[in-house]
Amino acid sequence: MTNILKIKIDVEKNRDSVMIEIGKMLMDNKSHIICTTNPEFIVYAQSDREFMNIINNCDISVPDGYGVILAHNYIKRVDSMRTGSIRSIRYFLTGVGVIIDSFLSKKIEGECVRGVDLFYDICEYAEKNNKNIFLLGGWPKDIFGRKVNTDMDLASEAVLRLKLKYKNLNMIGATSKFSYKESDDQKTLDYIKSCMKNNNVNHIDFLFVAHGHPKQEKWINRNAQKIPARISMGVGGTFDYIAYPKKRAPNIFIKYKLEWLYRLIIQPWRFKRIINAFPIFPIKVYISSLKGK
Repeated sequence: MTNILKIKIDVEKNRDSVMIEIGKMLMDNKSHIICTTNPEFIVYAQSDREFMNIINNCDISVPDGYGVILAHNYIKRVDSMRTGSIRSIRYFLTGVGVIIDSFLSKKIEGECVRGVDLFYDICEYAEKNNKNIFLLGGWPKDIFGRKVNTDMDLASEAVLRLKLKYKNLNMIGATSKFSYKESDDQKTLDYIKSCMKNNNVNHIDFLFVAHGHPKQEKWINRNAQKIPARISMGVGGTFDYIAYPKKRAPNIFIKYKLEWLYRLIIQPWRFKRIINAFPIFPIKVYISSLKGK
């Protein structure tokens, strides 16, 4: 585990080790939370103490975003350096060195665990091990990030797509008709429990919530144990990628760590979020390293 701007990241974990941990967590019949922690999460949490505490107290905080991996490597390198004069220049050059190494695919420790990839891993695991799933939230958006006025239920549409890939997946239910607001919690819980009753189950194995950060994590923190849900994870725009596969970046973008660029091209409303990931996130990491924090 590493600490980036006071946020814990389980950077030593990869997709395989996360799935092993998930198998263990399902055995204790307790409620667990997985956070897909990317640079935007870390920047946002600096001004939201509740969100910070949720991430730091979750069971697994995966490094969702290559910027997190680079920040970890930068911090590790500067921590091993002796303090001295012109530290600001030496630290800056160290950061440049990490970026160069990343392009050359060498000396970089850690693996990016993208939330959408982990979602598919869990679906595959659930199908093979007869575990159930519930999808909550999500809403179609236009290119400006505004909700589209439609009767389509994005979570239900995602289920139809998932069933084509995982024919034996045990889907307890899916809905996008409830909001993230606390005033809507009881209605949402009542609906989920009605789906559980109809399927004759007393718990949800995997609850995926797509309200966007930090709303989804706060919703999970308030409600997961009331369901109860064994493992809960905020999934942001994952249902959108499932329902509309072409919105996922082509492999060439993923290979060269440019998935963020593709998202910006097809979803320009993400510009503000991209700015948080770069340059605000690396600048904050750099400044924090100079302060020795």
